[in-house]
Amino acid sequence: MPSAAELLLGLPWALWSFGVVAWIAALLFDGVWAVLLVVLWILSGLVIFWAPMEDYLAKYLFRLRRPTALEQQKLEIAWRAVCSRLNINPQYYKLWVEESDSINGFAMAGRSIAVTRWALNVLSPRQLQAVLAHELGHHRGGHPWAGLVAFWYALPGRALVALVRSAFRRAAQVPALGCLIGAVVFLGLGGLFLNSLWFHHGFGWVFYSMLPIIVPIPLAWFSRRGELMADQVAAQLGYGRDTVAMLYDLQAQGEDVARRAAGWRGALYSTHPSVADRITALERYLQSSGS
Repeated sequence: MPSAAELLLGLPWALWSFGVVAWIAALLFDGVWAVLLVVLWILSGLVIFWAPMEDYLAKYLFRLRRPTALEQQKLEIAWRAVCSRLNINPQYYKLWVEESDSINGFAMAGRSIAVTRWALNVLSPRQLQAVLAHELGHHRGGHPWAGLVAFWYALPGRALVALVRSAFRRAAQVPALGCLIGAVVFLGLGGLFLNSLWFHHGFGWVFYSMLPIIVPIPLAWFSRRGELMADQVAAQLGYGRDTVAMLYDLQAQGEDVARRAAGWRGALYSTHPSVADRITALERYLQSSGS
């Protein structure tokens, strides 16, 4: 279950974020006020289950927009066709548009489904339905909720990691500064390791410090599995061949070129499988199911 795995693997990120929030709280406040700040952060996760927050996150965090009248008409025709195959009330979900020139869709936690402007304007009606069926597959698997909860509690930790990465990128422009920052980081990790080894404190702190490097790898793997499962849902709804044809178009447009250029690291941390992998998995599924 990718959704359960995302929540489980999100726990280490949450622990890392807890440490970051507790550290900041200790710097800013003393005693009860520091504890209160940490408790408020823990309770803040409940906010994402508040219905109005879904629209706020869609607009400002994920930068989606409501469709225009013409886009809404086109979307509703395709969406009703998909929902009719599962006897789902199409009004239950909210439809959004992402300003992007890629063939893509997006399933946000709650009741939101988005497609890119390019997909809406260029794809054939059947292919647009295939994209929507894929995103519905994410919702039926619970992936959006799990992903958003994990993402929310990972924000403080990810922010710190992003800050460190930014420092490394800037330092790369000045070799001496880059070497100094790299030395500080590696000496810090080495100090934790030697301290644990010498004083028999266990390797908890070493593992804790390595979480931002280790945890994203299995999370990315389960995310890729979730994409393949959503493709299968689209196939079960009768859009398997349409999805394959769309993926071949993506492949012809060089969708995997940037991924290949990123090398093994890009493939390891990527949250989406390559187009070739999606095609292979979906074709095998269609053959085994006789579709």
